[in-house]
Amino acid sequence: ALSLSEDGISLLHRAAGGWRLVGSVALENSALGAALANLRAKAEQLDPGPIFCKLIVPNSQIRYMTLETGAVDADTRMDIALAALDGATPYPVDELAFDLSEDGPLTHVAAVAIETLEEAESFAESHDFSPTSFVAAPGDQAFLGEPFFGTTRSIRGTEIEPDGIAVVNIGPAEIPTP
Repeated sequence: ALSLSEDGISLLHRAAGGWRLVGSVALENSALGAALANLRAKAEQLDPGPIFCKLIVPNSQIRYMTLETGAVDADTRMDIALAALDGATPYPVDELAFDLSEDGPLTHVAAVAIETLEEAESFAESHDFSPTSFVAAPGDQAFLGEPFFGTTRSIRGTEIEPDGIAVVNIGPAEIPTP
C-alpha cells in the first residue's frame, strides 16, 4: 500500500495482523525520485517483482459524512447519500468517487474527487509503482472498514476485492539484507 499524505509518502507491506512499514519519504526531500526508488528497492527485497499497490488517499482530501438514513434498502440509502453529497464538496457529484458503510440506522459516506485519484495514480506510476486501486484509512473518522474508491485506469475491468478492514500499520517491516 502506498500511503500519500501532506507530510510524505509511506510504503506498507501486507503482513499477518496488518501492514508493516517498509519506509517513508518526506515530500520536501530534494531527491524525491531517488528516495522513492530506494523505497521501491526495499520492497522488492521483501517480494521480488513489480510493486503492485493500493493507493491510500490522504484523509484531508476525503469528505466524510454520517447520515441518519434509518432502516432502508440499498437503493434508497444510495439515493440519500447522493443527495447529501450534492453541494457538500466543491465538485459535482458526477466528479466524485465515494463509498458507503452501513451502521444500523446510520450511513457513513467517504467521498473524494476523481481528479485527486487521477493525480495520485499518475504520481505512483511516474515512480514505477503499479497502483491497482484507491482506498482510505479512516482512522478516527466514522466509517466501518476501508473506504474503497475503485480501481486504477491501468487495471480497469479487473475485479479487485476490497479489504474489509482498513490499513493499520503494525510496525516496521524486516527488510532482508541483499
